[in-house]
Amino acid sequence: MQLEKPDFVDLLYLLGDKFKTKVTNQHFAVNPAFGKGYFWAEKLPSGVIVMVSDTCLINNLEVERMEGDKNYFLLQFNEEAADETELVVKGKRNHHEFQSFIKLSHTMAPETFVFPSEKRLRSVKFFFNKNHLSSLLGKQAIDEVLTQHFPVEMKNDNQEPIATEYRVMLDDLWTEKITEPLRLNYIQNRVFLLLEKYIVKLHERRDLKGKKVKRSDDETLRLMKVEALLVKNFAMAPPTIEELSRISAMSPTKLKNDFKSLYGLPIYEYYQKNRMLKAKSLLVLGRYTIREIGIQVGYSNLSHFANTFKKEFGFLPSEIAAKDGVLVYSK
Repeated sequence: MQLEKPDFVDLLYLLGDKFKTKVTNQHFAVNPAFGKGYFWAEKLPSGVIVMVSDTCLINNLEVERMEGDKNYFLLQFNEEAADETELVVKGKRNHHEFQSFIKLSHTMAPETFVFPSEKRLRSVKFFFNKNHLSSLLGKQAIDEVLTQHFPVEMKNDNQEPIATEYRVMLDDLWTEKITEPLRLNYIQNRVFLLLEKYIVKLHERRDLKGKKVKRSDDETLRLMKVEALLVKNFAMAPPTIEELSRISAMSPTKLKNDFKSLYGLPIYEYYQKNRMLKAKSLLVLGRYTIREIGIQVGYSNLSHFANTFKKEFGFLPSEIAAKDGVLVYSK
């Protein structure tokens, strides 16, 4: 398939034809004859065009984005894992390859999107331009980002790991049907937060230039696999250091040191922080009781969950409420 212009809404309808299914309200579920999952796309009030998907297909699907409009960048967040249904059938943790990464590209160069067969791929992709950056940054910062940060990222074809800072916004978007009030504004808020976090991380990496631990691309991919396993299912106990050491083919000491270097936190501190961020994002939805949320993030003791939440955020889960997709302090 080919995408000739930076418009994911157009692509959505092409995909709908490919999967022989009807697109309704910019959304469709994958025809079971081709696999399972969903795609949706929106042109947001700002003009940013976003596509969100969560799929596990029977056959590989490749979409070739043609060289085109010179004014747009593309930022994509991809998380690949073994299909969830396999985990249920096998009744044990699946240790197949997990890859979670962020990639920046420009519409001046062609690119291929791959939706793999027999693996679950969750993806958030959006086109944006200089005008969208101006809503986040001042002129001097925009010039620095466009002339120094972005060219380096695209030239090196860098794939940044998906770290803690992105998880909550991504989980808010990786939903088949978002029904929040002011839906498009809700989506746009998450997209702009992702872009802002990405730019902040570029600045941080530049500040740390020359101070990083040297590691191969293969070692980085193995660490990304460890990170994906840690945040995959908070209802389960996390893997032990020994498990993660075997999975990553690293000694426990090297694993702990390299993980902290890449993600900024020790392994279990990273796990716990993401666990609490997940709980907070579930509170935003307003669909679950505090007890239900505690169980979803692995706490059978409600008091323990509430105290841990307060230690992380400074207030109890019962002291906040969800309003229009935003947490409101209510004490």
